[in-house]
Amino acid sequence: MRAALSARHMGKVVRAYRTHSFHSKVIAQTTAAGWLYLTQSQLSRIEGGPPVQDLDRCIQWAHKLKIPANLLWFTLPEEEIGNAHGQHIISASTADGYPDAEMNELLRRTFLKRGITAVTLPAIGLDELKHIVSALDDARRYSDQEIVGYFRTQLADCAAKDGDYGPKKNIPITLGLIGAIEQMARDSKPAVRRTLLQLAAQAAEFAGWLYRDIAMTEMAHYWRDRAMEFAQAAGDYPMQGYVLLKKSQAAWDERDSLLMLTLAEATKDGPWCLPLRVKAEALQQEARGYAMLNGDLAAIELKLAEARELLIEDHETQGIAAHYDEALFSLQCAICYSEAQQPARALELYDEWLSPRAFSRRDYGYFLSLKGAALANAQAPDQAAGAGLDALALAKESSSARTHREVLRLVELLRPWQSRTQVRKLVSALLT
Repeated sequence: MRAALSARHMGKVVRAYRTHSFHSKVIAQTTAAGWLYLTQSQLSRIEGGPPVQDLDRCIQWAHKLKIPANLLWFTLPEEEIGNAHGQHIISASTADGYPDAEMNELLRRTFLKRGITAVTLPAIGLDELKHIVSALDDARRYSDQEIVGYFRTQLADCAAKDGDYGPKKNIPITLGLIGAIEQMARDSKPAVRRTLLQLAAQAAEFAGWLYRDIAMTEMAHYWRDRAMEFAQAAGDYPMQGYVLLKKSQAAWDERDSLLMLTLAEATKDGPWCLPLRVKAEALQQEARGYAMLNGDLAAIELKLAEARELLIEDHETQGIAAHYDEALFSLQCAICYSEAQQPARALELYDEWLSPRAFSRRDYGYFLSLKGAALANAQAPDQAAGAGLDALALAKESSSARTHREVLRLVELLRPWQSRTQVRKLVSALLT
């Protein structure tokens, strides 16, 4: 360890830590990468490549490994120095291979108790069945020509209310719509049936989104798969590409950068003619994948420039991805820059585009949590914790477990400043 520290090479330090004889067995790269918010391939390149020059990342990793301040070649944040002096390089709290295991477990259990389970729904019960029956009864009042417009209006109403009312109210209604659309499609003429199946694909994709927002990953996967089946049955090629894009976005929640990039490329290069907005978003997803995998700023900039041009060319206000506008694109660019370790550029975009006037309360809270991560990477812990507190309040209000999870990630980034008052407030808010 000391030889690696003397070399001023954090990659070698991590490798020496993983393979240290103190551990009963060598810690796998995959495990260590998770501690440092990296993929296994990223950590492999860091261990074997040139020294990391990004001071913020070195500070964060030094904290995770609990390296004494007097052995480092850089200066820790002031409040961290006192904690790091006099500790063993391999502390007792990491003896089981999991740094800060007790706090991590406490926060994980709190998320399960007050995050996911506080907002998820029980199995379909009487109230939910009433929504399904009501949707079907209402639909039968319309002729084949009118039925498509009825379902489209109902789905649009759910989507419009989503950002403010959250998934708890929308999931039963959406499931009811899907059941009613399926039933009516069976009884309709072929021309109407195809249109109804297209609507079923849109409704199923929306259901997948709602379950994604409450962090029910398996249910979200299920409904995205159903959306793909409906789109295939309807011969709706653009919708098939759009569902792939949504699968790519879901991979971001798990920080699966390779899957996210692969699905974004499949969206862009598939055998369909996509709306320009969907192509733009797919290019943005590619840029984010590059940011997470290798931080290649030139490749990131190229993809974002292509996406921006497509978005400028698109003047459609309806259809799939109609919600994708300049404000949303700009915040997604901010995420790219933050993942590429360019927090200053990310914060410029957040400051310009993130506003409660431009986004629903749920979406504003989500992006606020990600802005907090950029602030933490920019060495602004008090501002980051403040953003986290605001985001957490909005997550609870809108029943967004997805935002709650991002606040948990923010707390991990803020661990080097855990003694600061504002950071302690954030941790306390998560635990209460």
